[in-house]
Amino acid sequence: MSATLPSGSVAFVDTTSETLVPVTPFRLLQEDEAAIRRVVDRFYDLMEQEPAYAVLRGMHAADLGPMRDRLTWWLTTWLGGPPRYQEHTGGGVCITAAHRPFPIDADARDQWLHCMRRALVDADIPEPVRQMVDGPLVGVAEFLRNC
Repeated sequence: MSATLPSGSVAFVDTTSETLVPVTPFRLLQEDEAAIRRVVDRFYDLMEQEPAYAVLRGMHAADLGPMRDRLTWWLTTWLGGPPRYQEHTGGGVCITAAHRPFPIDADARDQWLHCMRRALVDADIPEPVRQMVDGPLVGVAEFLRNC
């Protein structure tokens, strides 16, 4: 059985507890944190390999390992999974503060979105999940624009 929550997200009734359980992208991915890591790895691989993402690459340190971890933790939480980002970092860094030092204009925003959309496809994330997260990803990317 499904229902619509006030936020507009879909939920189903857990018959064992008679409670509404939100349907999140994380649930649709069958709570597969490795799938999220595949997206992140592909995202950063594309950034390193494709000249079209040079602006993005220039905003990162030479070693992308720590960023791969941080984005994996953040996406896991953002997609409705466990609070991995908070568990690993204490959650003390505001996403806008972390991006403030970098000039994020419409071009950088669009590179990020294109790279993330390619990573989602290349990591075999199902189309319904990609559709579910696309609008919110656009919102996050636009929110981080600072010039």
